Amino acid sequence: MKIDVMICTSNRPTEIALLLQSLRTQTHQDFDVFIMDDRSGTPLGQHHFIRCIINLLKQEGHRVFIFREEKIRYGVTKLRQILVDKILKLGQGEAILRLDDDNILNSDYISKLIEGLNKGFDIMSGLVPVAFQNIISRETKFVKPFIADVKLGKEGEIKQFGDDCGYKYIESEIIPSPHFRSMALIRKEVHEKVKYESNLGFCSFREEEFFSFRALIAGFKIGVHTGAIGYHMMANSGGERTNEYKTGLQFNHNLLNDFTKKLYKEHGDFISDYKEKFK
Repeated sequence: MKIDVMICTSNRPTEIALLLQSLRTQTHQDFDVFIMDDRSGTPLGQHHFIRCIINLLKQEGHRVFIFREEKIRYGVTKLRQILVDKILKLGQGEAILRLDDDNILNSDYISKLIEGLNKGFDIMSGLVPVAFQNIISRETKFVKPFIADVKLGKEGEIKQFGDDCGYKYIESEIIPSPHFRSMALIRKEVHEKVKYESNLGFCSFREEEFFSFRALIAGFKIGVHTGAIGYHMMANSGGERTNEYKTGLQFNHNLLNDFTKKLYKEHGDFISDYKEKFK
C-alpha cells in the first residue's frame, strides 16, 4: 500500500529530524513525505542536518515535498487541512499518515496501521507513550471492548472520555475506538468527506475528536493497534507551546462538548450507534 506521510511543523528542526530518521527505518517503505513549515524562524530546509536526511530519503526512493507558509501562522489544525488539500492533488498514496513533529516511531509503526486498514478500518492510530517518563504496560482487557471509550449524556454532553493511548500494552492487537489519537493512518476517501476544524486557533487540543466524530457519522470505522508505538517527545518549545495554547485547553474541550451536543440533536447518540457496528 502506497502511503502519503503528512507532517506539520514549526520551530522543531531537531525533533522532526528524529522523526524523519525513524521513517527511514520503517519496515514498510512505500511512502512519500509532505511537510508543511508553519513559518519557522529559520526555514526548515535551511538546516544542514534536515537537508542531509531529506537527501537520504530521496535517494532511497521517496518523494519529499516541503511547503512553507510565509504570510501568517495558521496553527496546526488549519495547517493540516491545507496540507491534506495539497496531498489530495499531488499524492500518489491510498491513505494519508498524519504524524506529529515530535514523535519517534518504532520500525513497524506504519505496517501495524496498514494491518488495521486491511482488516476493514478506515482510520488507524497507535499508542503515543511519553518518551521521558517511565512507561507502564497494561493488559488490553482493561480497555476493551472500546479503547479510549467515549460516552455521552442525555443531552449529548461528554460523560466519559477515555485517554488510554498514552500507555503501552502487553498484548499486540487491534481494538475499535470512537476516536483516534494523534498520529493516524487515514484512507483518502475519509479526507474527501471529512474536514479538519477551522476555529481552534493555535491550540489543537481535542482536534482529533472533531474529525473523528464527523467520521463516525459519515460511516467510517476507527481502530487502535496496541502494537504500534510512536514515542512522544512532548517538546516543550516550538509548535504550539505558547501561553495561548495553555489557555486554550479548556476552551477547546468546551467547544467539543458543544459540538457533541449539536451532533446529538441532529443524529441522536451517534457514539452508541457506532459501537453497534461491532456487535
